[in-house]
Amino acid sequence: QVALRIRPLNEDEILQGASPIAYKVEDNMVVLLDPTEDHDDILRANRSREKQFVFDRTFDGSANQEDVYEATTKFLIPNVITGYNATVFAYGATGAGKTHTMVGKDDSPGIMVRALNDLFLEMDKTSDDMAYKVTMSYLEIYNEMIRDLLSPASGILDLRENSKGDVTVAGLSEVSARSTDEVMQMLLKGNRERTQEPTAANQASSRSHAVLQVTVKQRNRVKNTMQEVRTGKLFLIDLAGSERAANTHNRGKRMVEGAHINRSLLALGNCINALSEKNGSRYINYRDSKLTRLLKDALGGNCKTVMIAHISPASLNFEESRNTLVYADRAKHIKTKVRRNVTDVAYHIAQYTNIITELREEILRLRDRLHDQGTASRQHAVANIQAVQSEVLMAKNTADRSEMNKLREQLLTCFKDQMELRRSLMEVQNNSMEVSLETNRNQLIVSEWDVEKARLQQKRENTQTTDNKFEEEVGGFDDITEPEDVRVAREEMKVLHEEKYRTEKVRITIQHELENAKDKQKKLEEFIPIKVSSADQQEIIRQMCKVHELEIENLQNIASCLMRDFEIKKKDMVITRFRHHRNLCDEIIKQQRDLIDGNHVPCPKDLDELYELYKIERQDKILKGEDSTGQTPALKVRL
Repeated sequence: QVALRIRPLNEDEILQGASPIAYKVEDNMVVLLDPTEDHDDILRANRSREKQFVFDRTFDGSANQEDVYEATTKFLIPNVITGYNATVFAYGATGAGKTHTMVGKDDSPGIMVRALNDLFLEMDKTSDDMAYKVTMSYLEIYNEMIRDLLSPASGILDLRENSKGDVTVAGLSEVSARSTDEVMQMLLKGNRERTQEPTAANQASSRSHAVLQVTVKQRNRVKNTMQEVRTGKLFLIDLAGSERAANTHNRGKRMVEGAHINRSLLALGNCINALSEKNGSRYINYRDSKLTRLLKDALGGNCKTVMIAHISPASLNFEESRNTLVYADRAKHIKTKVRRNVTDVAYHIAQYTNIITELREEILRLRDRLHDQGTASRQHAVANIQAVQSEVLMAKNTADRSEMNKLREQLLTCFKDQMELRRSLMEVQNNSMEVSLETNRNQLIVSEWDVEKARLQQKRENTQTTDNKFEEEVGGFDDITEPEDVRVAREEMKVLHEEKYRTEKVRITIQHELENAKDKQKKLEEFIPIKVSSADQQEIIRQMCKVHELEIENLQNIASCLMRDFEIKKKDMVITRFRHHRNLCDEIIKQQRDLIDGNHVPCPKDLDELYELYKIERQDKILKGEDSTGQTPALKVRL
């Protein structure tokens, strides 16, 4: 979702004789007028000086902070506490009102304050059934350096990626919060640490990007049910504004700050351009700036994102306003894939086994090459000393050294390409496994509803047999309405099927590229005994292979850890299915016993003894806390 806010003209702009050029026409449209008039430009004489832009919502100077929050952010809060990610960030030129919208003032609080207040109010509504844990972190990116605003003494922090590709900030403090007051105190503390300096364009210019992250973990208070922890994250981001040195009159340190700000915003603009292209390249370069690396999920990943663009209505800022509107218009076309954060990612054990086998074969092949190369060199030295001397002289030749360096670079590049392709293949297979897990989970929801629907139908048919008025009072089987979660599960299964097909195509492409890289490596290995003869050169090649082996071993360690996680997850799923089956059996036994007792049907002695043993075993499970509610799996999901 993309919204636009036009601030009112300020006193400086009025004193400079600026006129308004940006107008809100409707709730979702804004018109920008070109203030330049060139009567000598014949080509543009008959062209319209208006440019219209359509967004999800637009606000002019009459809109207050509450109006903006209600329309852009409030609807995200219930999603966050149930396990979804959400991001709200302000975008625009310096002095356009971004910090006012996100932070605000004491008498006019911004989105950050209002969102955190509503977050705790929303959690209070379900606090009787759900337990929550809230943590928050607050950082700023100043001159491409990351600082912890809640713990400034920690110094400059590093931005890293874990094995799953998630971007994290090493050493960033996460503070637990139990009430709105605690969160507000920490937010005020962080805002006091932000870097702000006056410029000609803005007397309180933010010289850094501020990122507030709030993490909410939700779990059910009811025991003896399958515990699912839902983790939702809310990112509230106040970006620094793009600057022109001619407008800000910055010099020295302020100019360096402006250059860093513009560079990070340029990288953000490039990502928006690439993501908005319908048939563009698959590769999006997030690594040009730490800002874009932090916003990777918000721009194109697992996140519900709201972009609030800000412009000045003054004619003096026409170019800045136009650029902001163009980027905001492109951002409308960016699509994200949102999913609930319930379970950890697991890799498929069979896929990892195949990859590890291939890596071990590659290690053995490289060791054999080095061994054969050393044996051949020693035999050649014994057989023909003059040939060895000739090779030494050739190695000293500049042209031969250049050729050796070229071969070494090609081999190193081949190693790196293969490792990148293998990592990409693992990521694709990870995505495929994630799709499979989501599909199985949705199929379980649908199948549980089918069982419940059949049970309701049978109950109605039995009731209709004894009471002909049942259908008039209750209605037929067609009146059974499918629950919302079942309908959503069916829709998600369609989307997941398409995602599985697309992922498989990507996997085949990467697999083909990996095979080509292996063929290239084999050809290079055939040249090694011919081109490499001296001990120094052999040592260089040996060290290169050693580094490659260490990288492979590191990948194996990661794979082993993830395989153990997958085994645990697999066993948990089997246990859950057995529990559901046991609950269903208990329900069947209970109904059968009620039917026997109600109709006074005599039972064989051995059947009564078995039922007594069943009651003793069930009572023992209840005492040990292993018994569930006694409902069928379908009832457990919905009640």
